[in-house]
Amino acid sequence: MHQALLLGMYYYTYLKKKTRRVAKESGIEWVEKTLHNETSCYNMFRMNPPVFEMLHDVLVQSYGLLSTSRMSSREALGMFLWMIGPPVPVRQAEDKFTRSMETISRKFEHVLECVFNLAKDIIRPSDPNFSTVHPKIADHKYAPFFNNAIGAIDGTHVKVIVTGKKVGPYFNRSKEKSQNVLAICDFDRRFTFVAAGIPGSAHDWTVLQEVMQRYSDNFPRAPPGMWPWFCSGCHCCGKLLHMFCE
Repeated sequence: MHQALLLGMYYYTYLKKKTRRVAKESGIEWVEKTLHNETSCYNMFRMNPPVFEMLHDVLVQSYGLLSTSRMSSREALGMFLWMIGPPVPVRQAEDKFTRSMETISRKFEHVLECVFNLAKDIIRPSDPNFSTVHPKIADHKYAPFFNNAIGAIDGTHVKVIVTGKKVGPYFNRSKEKSQNVLAICDFDRRFTFVAAGIPGSAHDWTVLQEVMQRYSDNFPRAPPGMWPWFCSGCHCCGKLLHMFCE
């Protein structure tokens, strides 16, 4: 009796296949329809159609984004951008794109790897030595008082799902589970450094110190006599100017 029960469970779990779903609208059809409506494209993918096309071409030509027999590169990128927005669980993507959970997970990780490699090339200072004063600072009404500034730095919190004994450090002051994200941008509003992963309970100053130690090789460091602008959430030190946010 026990063996028959196990055999029945194995059959219904692994051998008995459900009727193949027939999508009223395939994933690639939805992506292409969305791209033809600028408002829908921005709402679903957080970017305009020309930006989507440029991002797709860069990822395909330089970072290994591939089409497969199961999903094209355009559908994979559209699915990835749609999922990371709200964000959307894998199970909802599986239902919307009428794909298996395995396919959704594998293609998401593939696009994520390509985007990660792109980020390593573009999220960096255009001039690592900061040898010149940016025109927006040199021509500013407060010049030359800010001529030694190399950019702006600030942080934010991103909600995370943490279970088990590790959850404690991730509760922030709003009693939500989050991780800190620290970012630096230049005066062209381009990100030059981003770091994430430090639990939400950490103070801003602790986050900065941890990031400078953990990513010391990539952290933009001001030459002697220069400093980055800093947000009001942290204390002053010899290398940072304490700026008050409006």
